[in-house]
Amino acid sequence: MSTYCMFKGALKYGVPYLNGYHGNPHYAVVAQDANGDEFVVLANVKSDSTIPGAGEAGYHVLYSWDQYFSHPLTQDLRDLKPGLYQEGFPKLDYSHDAKLLDLSKMRPIALDTATQQNDINGLLDDMLALNRNVEPVEYIYKGQKGPDKRMAWQSTAEVTVYGFGFLFEPQHDGLHETHMNQGNPKPKPGSGLKDHSSENGTYQDGALIVQIGDKFQALFIAFQTQLVPTDNRGFPTPSAKRILD
Repeated sequence: MSTYCMFKGALKYGVPYLNGYHGNPHYAVVAQDANGDEFVVLANVKSDSTIPGAGEAGYHVLYSWDQYFSHPLTQDLRDLKPGLYQEGFPKLDYSHDAKLLDLSKMRPIALDTATQQNDINGLLDDMLALNRNVEPVEYIYKGQKGPDKRMAWQSTAEVTVYGFGFLFEPQHDGLHETHMNQGNPKPKPGSGLKDHSSENGTYQDGALIVQIGDKFQALFIAFQTQLVPTDNRGFPTPSAKRILD
């Protein structure tokens, strides 16, 4: 992976992943720095691996949405100026920071690109206070498979975005991997699972945190294939189990 980083900026658009879009399924949070330059924070809305035997439900991401997020790091976030940080920001760890979230309360959530009802798109829309009752604007998403014309909406509130993840290379105009970046097992031959074990590490987990007024919210995402607890390198311990087990 590239450089672990954090971006702070003002929300410009929320761009849900809808039916007919190309590329990997991500919700794009488009923010701006103090100069008005755009920076994209991607949130995974579907896994690239399913648990053997689970079928489509195994692709659902796990989530924890804390609508009243309270943690000592929020004061540090307030104090930071808008912009991209590759050092000097609070680093996140789902497994080793017990104050960050309760992993046992994470639950799967579907991606419904057709009706967008009760799915992760709707959750992110609510978190960003998007006004989906107005006509969207056209947004050109620069994905892995080339430009994709998408629909974007503005918020009804002034939203400060804090994105944690890994920097786009070489553009440095966005970040991805906004999910738990540890606990990935080494797949057994023939399991059909993708090998993400090289991405394991501690204090490098991703998340989307937003601030509206004095209120903070946090969205934490993990995959059903990931295991906890992890050791001091971010690898599953011998007794580790899936979060839902």
